[in-house]
Amino acid sequence: MALIDCPDCKKQVSSNAESCIHCGNPLSTKPRCPTYKSTYISKISAGAKVGSALMLGVFSMGKLTKTYQCDECKARW
Repeated sequence: MALIDCPDCKKQVSSNAESCIHCGNPLSTKPRCPTYKSTYISKISAGAKVGSALMLGVFSMGKLTKTYQCDECKARW
């Protein structure tokens, strides 16, 4: 864990922090997994959605309505 300077208030915060503890400024604009807070995520492609819809029909609704998938825990949101 390293300390970095907040771009807004210039105070030091942890490099693992999602936002500055002093001013609340978000430190990262990358989406994170809501379950494990991992940044190892991938966007679910349109081709994967179409393929699931053709093969599974109504049972693929969980994949069709989501945008991202965590590569570690496989959660979709």
